[in-house]
Amino acid sequence: MDKLREEVERLRRQEGHALSAHGFPSIWIWKEAQNLELHLGEEYFTVRAGKAGKNVWFFPCGSEAGKRAFLAEHGEEPELKLRYLRGEDAAWLEARFPGQWNLRRRPGDDEYLYRRERHVAMDGGRFRHLRWRVHKIQRELSPQVQVLDGSNAADARYILDAWASSHPAWSGDDRQAALRALEQRETLGLHGVIVYLAGRPAAFMLGFPLTEDTFDAAVGKCAVDVQGLTYFVLRELMCSLPEQYRWFNLEEDLGLPGLRDMKEHFLPDGRHEIWEAQRL
Repeated sequence: MDKLREEVERLRRQEGHALSAHGFPSIWIWKEAQNLELHLGEEYFTVRAGKAGKNVWFFPCGSEAGKRAFLAEHGEEPELKLRYLRGEDAAWLEARFPGQWNLRRRPGDDEYLYRRERHVAMDGGRFRHLRWRVHKIQRELSPQVQVLDGSNAADARYILDAWASSHPAWSGDDRQAALRALEQRETLGLHGVIVYLAGRPAAFMLGFPLTEDTFDAAVGKCAVDVQGLTYFVLRELMCSLPEQYRWFNLEEDLGLPGLRDMKEHFLPDGRHEIWEAQRL
């Protein structure tokens, strides 16, 4: 796995690719739940998304020649669909293969971006509601925060199990991905924090460096229903990391209204807009 990861990350750095969807830890975390198959070609990589359809792939990440090689091999296949295109990927495809692809926006795949300094400071009226909830937790629930490691991994698993039992509609793929992240935390180089309220394990969040200045908050779960707790643990994750991580990526909302509302409530500072392409 280490050599595969090194090559994927090399290609991502080479192209300046910042989508969470193409990050190696994200692919590995969701590998089983979404039946993802990572394919490494000559100067490119891509992912076959088995659960999304018979012939659905992530848009290849790599060199010009690499992307052309992928399309030369698969471009004529029936029902070919490409997912997780950045705006520049959609423009590239249209410029080089005009009239051959149906391109459409996928707002549910957009990745939400948050500026660390603004969320750590929580200054101004815009942050009033979030600041109030964070301060209420600090004032009333005696929060303690620890870096997630081997000494408290069992508490994180308890939080995940408690979350799954109270969210049965979500406790399939999402639980499987979260469990995989916890079990392979060290192997994948994930960093996280765990929050205790009144001495009891209450929430955790963990993720991975996506670029030199962006950290991906890949997995987070709460064991108790406390208003503002998800944002509290996110902010603690931000505070636990070096200041070089100026941006945090909270990934997509999957088109789910509740998840979208939560991520909007957290006051995003930007988005990666995502496209889909289908062969005409």
